[in-house]
Amino acid sequence: LKLFSDSFFTADKEDLQLTTISCGKEQGVDNPAFFKEDKLTDDLSDSDKEESEKESKSCLSKACIPITATETFCKTHSKIIKYIALGILAAGYLAYFIAAVYLDFQRAIALVVLTCLGVFIIVCELVNKYKGDSIRRFFKPAQRCFKSNIRWIKWVFIVIVVGLLVAWLAIDTRKRPEQLISFGGVCLFVIAIFLFSAHRTAVSWRTVFWGLGLQFAIGLFVIRTEPGLLAFEWLGKQVQIFLDYTKAGSSFVFGDLIENIFAFQALPIVVFFSSVMSVLYYLGVMQWVITKISWAMQVTMGTSSTETLSVAGNIFVGQTEAPLLIRPYLKDMTKSEIHAVMTGGFATIAGSVMGAFISFGIDASSLISASVMAAPCALAISKLSYPETEKSKFTSKSQIKVDSGGEQNILEAVSGGASASIGLVANIAANLIAFLAILDFINATLKWMGGMVGYPEVTFEVRSEIICTYALCGFANFSSLGIVIGGLSSICPQKKSDISTLVLRALFTGTCVSLINACIAGILFVPPLDCVDVFQNVFNTTTPNIETCCNDLFESTINNGTIYFEGSWSGVKNATIYFANCCGLFQESVCM
Repeated sequence: LKLFSDSFFTADKEDLQLTTISCGKEQGVDNPAFFKEDKLTDDLSDSDKEESEKESKSCLSKACIPITATETFCKTHSKIIKYIALGILAAGYLAYFIAAVYLDFQRAIALVVLTCLGVFIIVCELVNKYKGDSIRRFFKPAQRCFKSNIRWIKWVFIVIVVGLLVAWLAIDTRKRPEQLISFGGVCLFVIAIFLFSAHRTAVSWRTVFWGLGLQFAIGLFVIRTEPGLLAFEWLGKQVQIFLDYTKAGSSFVFGDLIENIFAFQALPIVVFFSSVMSVLYYLGVMQWVITKISWAMQVTMGTSSTETLSVAGNIFVGQTEAPLLIRPYLKDMTKSEIHAVMTGGFATIAGSVMGAFISFGIDASSLISASVMAAPCALAISKLSYPETEKSKFTSKSQIKVDSGGEQNILEAVSGGASASIGLVANIAANLIAFLAILDFINATLKWMGGMVGYPEVTFEVRSEIICTYALCGFANFSSLGIVIGGLSSICPQKKSDISTLVLRALFTGTCVSLINACIAGILFVPPLDCVDVFQNVFNTTTPNIETCCNDLFESTINNGTIYFEGSWSGVKNATIYFANCCGLFQESVCM
């Protein structure tokens, strides 16, 4: 029985297992045999996958070998590749430059100037980088000798400068004594500011005289020398050409309105210029230029790096934008330095406003030179009005670092600059409405008063217009008080009380800086001589004007048997008569 039962149950189990297997195959039910079969298939597929992946990886790595080798080669020889690329670019630009100059030199003058400027900057930077320490070590003994004898060298220098100034004034004002009035104006303003100085005993006269000297030197170069006059006239024309590109945007937005309506013609220039300045800041160009200008003023005038940097920045940007250059350092600045920062803002105009002024028809070269001249004068007069009595933390140029804006790319810089100009455009429009109305009323009053004494037409002469251009080239007005207080207080809340205390003094000082600027222009500016008018009025004496006009006429005369004239005299009606009269007064070879 036992054997029978065992065999029966064994047969039953085998039948049941076979039945289950067959059922599983037929019905798809899970069973061990089915799993074994699947597992075997999976193992085979996984191994195939691994082999295929290894093959693909090996193929990819083989394909990447040249790329990897190239990358390694470039990293190893990066300097050589960089120099080769720069050499190719330089050679290409040189070929382009030579072709442009050869084809039309007059057309390529702007390219020549920019190229020379770029080469000069690159050479200076390379010399400073690789040979700067050697040059400084070479001049170290001379520097020590100079410092040890600074006292008597200083006085000798002062005597020479004063002597040359007196001699120049005596010779130059002999023909135009009215220039001495402007010189008296400079002396009067300096004395008045000294009398109202916060700390008269602490005045650094080195800063004052160096600032006024730099201002006078810049004015002398721009107004009196032919290279300076031509350079700034050329620069003014280039700025005017550049600003004319505004019409592309304003005509698209406003259409034909830009032809006749001032608001649509001039004010868009402010938007355009503001965007351009923002881009230059993003690229770091303005920071480099401002740093170099501030270094020159700091070395000569002995002012701190922060205040000098801010005042130099005011040549190009407004009174609230320039302090952003030194934003991290404002909280540690002294009262005198904060006063200098505010004075620089009041004494100069922003580049965007300069663009608007040029669009009004104001002489571009006068505006540019006035802005440059105002920077050293602002520092000098600021230190006369509120001298330094505290210990500054920023006596070295290396202590400060100029940061660019927070823009991430050029497009953001363009957009941010345009948006920032909206308030400025509205402010300019409102002030123009008010001031032009008041000016028209004043002109009508002057004409009425002049008519009472037989002189109905009271007009500005050319010299007065130039002087007024320099005098009005600033932001010293009461509406700017709120701008300065609000702007600086938001940048540096810790100094709000100092800013509020000093702002009125800074406004007064900034006004005086603009007026001193005008006085310097009055000393240096020589109005153009109308020789035709001179010849028509007086021709029987050898006055300086007659001599000047006759020499000008002689230089324009060509006498090769037949006398004819070129240049400005070619179209003058009575030029032959004037020439004969000049020959009667002066014996020149061209008269023979």
